[in-house]
Amino acid sequence: MPLEIGQRIKGETQNIVLTVQKKLGEGTQGEVYLVTSDNGEMACKWYKPSQATEDQKAAIRSLVRSGPPRGVAGSRFIWPLDLVTAPSLSQFGYTMKLIDTQRFAGLGEIQAHLKRAPIFSILCTISYQLANSYRTLHLNGYCYRDISDGNLMFDPMTGDVLICDNDNIGVNRQSKSQVWGTMEYMAPEIIRGEASPSTETDLHSLAVLLFNLWCWHHPFHGELEYRFHVWDVPAKKKVYGEHPVFVFDPKDQSNHLPKDPDYASVATRWDYCPPSLKDMFIRAFTVGLLDPKRRVTEGEWQREFLQLRDSTIPCPHCNAENFDEYVRIGSVCWHCNYAIPIHPKLIVNDATGGHFLVLTDGTKILKRHISPRWQDEDDSTIIGDVVKNPQHPGIWGIRNLTERVWHVKTMDGKDIEIQTQKAVPLNPGLRLSINGASAVVMKE
Repeated sequence: MPLEIGQRIKGETQNIVLTVQKKLGEGTQGEVYLVTSDNGEMACKWYKPSQATEDQKAAIRSLVRSGPPRGVAGSRFIWPLDLVTAPSLSQFGYTMKLIDTQRFAGLGEIQAHLKRAPIFSILCTISYQLANSYRTLHLNGYCYRDISDGNLMFDPMTGDVLICDNDNIGVNRQSKSQVWGTMEYMAPEIIRGEASPSTETDLHSLAVLLFNLWCWHHPFHGELEYRFHVWDVPAKKKVYGEHPVFVFDPKDQSNHLPKDPDYASVATRWDYCPPSLKDMFIRAFTVGLLDPKRRVTEGEWQREFLQLRDSTIPCPHCNAENFDEYVRIGSVCWHCNYAIPIHPKLIVNDATGGHFLVLTDGTKILKRHISPRWQDEDDSTIIGDVVKNPQHPGIWGIRNLTERVWHVKTMDGKDIEIQTQKAVPLNPGLRLSINGASAVVMKE
């Protein structure tokens, strides 16, 4: 039975008594309530009788004991804090941090235009943080089992991500689970009954979620879905499991987008995706469908979205972001058709194959930009920036914001030392040695 307002529940581990204040929402497994104690407000998920099994209780206890993965990536999971019970009730639930729903939005709210859609660079941040957190979860030996847009919330202004409903997380290929995922996001082999949830099936679900984030559409919703008059379980099994075909599959055109105005925005948003991102989606939903071991990994998604975030160029007329992959001589802004100038890039070659940062007025150079250890998440340390010469506004320079001297070699072979708070003119061919890393400024 549901909890009543004013009812008291108790934490098993922390031994804290909580009072039910109001119902916040309801899902398939149970209801979510606002609860309070002397320590403040929290949320509580209370299981329905059919879901309040001993296996589920054991799973929650295990998650409470282990805690979330460490670091920034782990902190994005709204992890179970404690198992809670109520006198005379056989049901149970768990407490978790309360989410600020004024700040954080669900993808459905964005797609319904109830909250502002994130700009491209923020969309890259959201996508990176998702891949980063699931990578960390998988490296800790867990699989999520139910990756979907319903379990994602994000700040549309900063890109900060929260991952909700973590009670179905389990040890990869070992833990029992009452939930095998949301059908729209399930890997085809699960739907066909050929596999159970694992880190490999999580990779498919992650790719579907990322595609939904970028294109506001399901990757298999094309002609095959359009022809069904009744969208029931057999129809979904056909489209998602038995015969999944990517709507932008370059070889198989059987599931292309219907000629219907309702599908026009999907094609438009697909066109906004840079070619490198399109290639990854195509790989995820072609060879990745046939061979789970060839799916796009979390690390590959991480590198892609970090690079894309560093490749955005603001339009000088409307400030809309354009991706460098689309900017060539004569290119115009996708939003206002204003000419987009070619910008120089800071190119760093490293063990991951290289990375570049488009340099525009005010660009911040971060520690990760000049270090191959991008996975360290040291994303906030600013080591330099692009500034205008105060006497000659048309001349840009790279300013040293570190406490160390930078060693620079100019195009004509001169060696220069750049002291703290000093800048060097931003000329093509400029070679910089920053904290032991080498980088070169290039302009196409």
